Amino acid sequence: MLAQSCCLQLLILLLLLKSPLSVQEKSRKYYWNPRMRERKFKMFGTRKSLVQPLLISTWNYTDANLQAWSVLQQGPRRTRQAVIQGCLACQSQRCGRLLAGGASPDAEGSLTLEAALMDGGTLRYGAVAGMEGVRNAILVADAVVRYTKHSLLVGKSATRFATAMGYKEDYPRSMSTLKVLKEWSLNACQPNFWRDVHPSPSENCGPYTPLPQHLMQHPPHPEYPIVLGQHDQLAFLALDAEGQFHVASQSSGAPFRIPGRAGDAAVPGAGIYADNEVGAAVASGDGDVLMRHLPAFLAVEAMRRGEKPDKAAKEVVQRLLRHNTEFNGAVVVVNRRGIYAAACAGLDEFHFVVSGGKEYLSMARVERIKCLEREHEIVDGGPKGLFPMSPEKQVKPRARG
Repeated sequence: MLAQSCCLQLLILLLLLKSPLSVQEKSRKYYWNPRMRERKFKMFGTRKSLVQPLLISTWNYTDANLQAWSVLQQGPRRTRQAVIQGCLACQSQRCGRLLAGGASPDAEGSLTLEAALMDGGTLRYGAVAGMEGVRNAILVADAVVRYTKHSLLVGKSATRFATAMGYKEDYPRSMSTLKVLKEWSLNACQPNFWRDVHPSPSENCGPYTPLPQHLMQHPPHPEYPIVLGQHDQLAFLALDAEGQFHVASQSSGAPFRIPGRAGDAAVPGAGIYADNEVGAAVASGDGDVLMRHLPAFLAVEAMRRGEKPDKAAKEVVQRLLRHNTEFNGAVVVVNRRGIYAAACAGLDEFHFVVSGGKEYLSMARVERIKCLEREHEIVDGGPKGLFPMSPEKQVKPRARG
């Protein structure tokens, strides 16, 4: 018996010496190797979530964030429904009068909406822009993803598509819309989005005609102060325990825009972008600037290169400021592990709402960040992006002295 026991011990010792790794080393390598851990979780069905569900929305509309969060908490694979619910919740005064729609007509008094939805797993994208008459724009954008091979439908054709999908035309002009338009007309149609035309767009209403080439001055594009509670665009980002992202954006359009204009809420990479392999981002600000630079896409690609969320967000805002010294806006960035950060410019503070994440029990907490300082002087006449704490107390821009 003693001889057999000795032989058995010797055999075990030889096997251990033959192995390139000790038992302890194997355990350590197995534990720290994500692929091995993934196989273990799939094999035994005991996967423990490595990501806490997260719901982020731009600006400080806590009610809409809570509604989206309540959907996300229902279980995995609910990110799409969560961001849709958030957008639907903001079709009332709870998210400001502009997002409610009636106070944001174009220059001819038409009410049009735009919205977009992106799936971080498939990279499918659906959007509508310039859609008149149908209130539930985010549902129509979702229908573009589910029932078409397209990514963006616009104008009257988007309205026809919406009605074919069963959505009613329930977004007519109201008395408040007509009142807003009349007040704007009596104020010499200020502000507006024209330049290099006759008569002077800073003092007159149209119709306008182009100035001769030798008279064009190419004045800088002025931005308007972003006032708390009066935003025309809102974005939602949802991440579940399985690492699935969905992002969504909706907008009533910039007030008194030129008819036919599409904004950043409908353009891939401008207001929203998501890729499950890397992360997601949402942006808010001057839509015409965002469309030129695609900050949400740039932020995700910065993380793909290895940047952390805070550095990716700051890098994107600094790039916007290099080309647009008056830019007012922000970007919120989340990596695939649920770590998030934000950066902004042109405001005193930027607000966004967060539910979940590491502070899992803390719902609809308003996060506030200080904005980056501008490196260049603001041009004459350009507002300073002041951020008053209430819509009633707007601060007039100071003239450069």
